[in-house]
Amino acid sequence: MTAVLPGATAPRRRPVTRVARLAVRQGLAEQRTFWRSAEYALFTFALPVALLLLIGSTTAGGFLPHTHVKAQMIFVPSMMAFGVVVAAYVNLGTKLATLRHDGVLKRIRTTPIPAGAYLSGVLGSTAATTAAITAATGALGWLAFGAVPRVAGIGELAGGLALGAACFGSLGLVLSTLARSAESASPIANASYLPLAIMSGIFDPAFSVPHWLSVIVGLFPVRPLAQILQQGYTPVQHVPLEDPVVLAAWTVAGVFLAVWRFRWT
Repeated sequence: MTAVLPGATAPRRRPVTRVARLAVRQGLAEQRTFWRSAEYALFTFALPVALLLLIGSTTAGGFLPHTHVKAQMIFVPSMMAFGVVVAAYVNLGTKLATLRHDGVLKRIRTTPIPAGAYLSGVLGSTAATTAAITAATGALGWLAFGAVPRVAGIGELAGGLALGAACFGSLGLVLSTLARSAESASPIANASYLPLAIMSGIFDPAFSVPHWLSVIVGLFPVRPLAQILQQGYTPVQHVPLEDPVVLAAWTVAGVFLAVWRFRWT
């Protein structure tokens, strides 16, 4: 036990420790709020699972054209990627835009909680929700369709999920800065990712587009994330390093734009 000299004061708790403690508390509070909100929980958590069952049941037992790869081995990880996009991009972006529009962020900024602790808590809660969605999607894909990741692909699956959550989380912060009102956040989010999801074959593994359009779609982060996760289930034909590079580039761009554009009012 360290003695304290007379007249000396005990050492203060390090600011970093305090910020981390507040961030954890904020993250737990965000999780409680999320699961108590039927709208956010239903749309964010139930949508990928429902689409997995509805669309997956129509293609169960089928194979991709001209291959011996079962469609479910591609479709299940694609729906996991869809869950990451919905939780880390759509949900986070629309939520922060709504809080800003309603003046909640402005009031939070006037409280003693540091800005970094609040945003870290929000992002941590988003990461936890994303992990829960992907785990539920993967478990349901196994129980309903027998889609199980390769043992050798677990690392790719975990790395892809981590990189995807970071990428779309940073882009979700950027999305919140683009929406001028709470009403415009959801349309902007849907218009920015749904066309890419469709053209990336998220909902239909056999869906194809012209080569020039495929090249353009590959420059955006939706298909690269899906292909990395697909690698965890069954190898697919694409450049191994191309997809992580695209996701990393969008992550860096998202962080830069979020730091530059994010506002509290």
